[in-house]
Amino acid sequence: MNEKALKTLEYTKIIDQLTEYASTEMGKQMCRELQPSCDLGTIRQSQTETTDALTRVRMKGSLSFGGVKDVRGSMKRLEIGSSLGIGELLAICSLLENTNRVKAYSRVAARAQSYGRHEKSEEFPDDSLDERFRALDPLTPVNNEIKRCLPSEDEVSDDASPGLAKVRRSMKIVG
Repeated sequence: MNEKALKTLEYTKIIDQLTEYASTEMGKQMCRELQPSCDLGTIRQSQTETTDALTRVRMKGSLSFGGVKDVRGSMKRLEIGSSLGIGELLAICSLLENTNRVKAYSRVAARAQSYGRHEKSEEFPDDSLDERFRALDPLTPVNNEIKRCLPSEDEVSDDASPGLAKVRRSMKIVG
């Protein structure tokens, strides 16, 4: 887009204001990287998604993403076969718990929409964000296993693995 037009519109100031509302560093980064589009279809889709998000916030309240840490580095290490530390696993657990909250938020909104179809369909229509919410998977079994094995950042459960359980039993006998 034309740099002079962006300067005239004070685009940088708008982005700075938006960035202040992001609750995670990744969200702030995404805000800073936003660029205007010249494609009419993209503009309309973005406006629709913004309107639908605002409607959801008015219906259900806002979502909090505070406490979510960037786990992309951990995911890359897993892809190459590396092990993760306790802190990394707990960060993934926190992300999965947040994903579960977001999914629950979506279901509550969906139930309201389902109810609304019988009573007030114009107030609770399906929206452009439904597919994004459906794509979320909180990986509940993985999250539960992390929580079972790592009750806290300072503790690994005795039965986190058969090998660890055997070592700790031996230590108690010797000890």
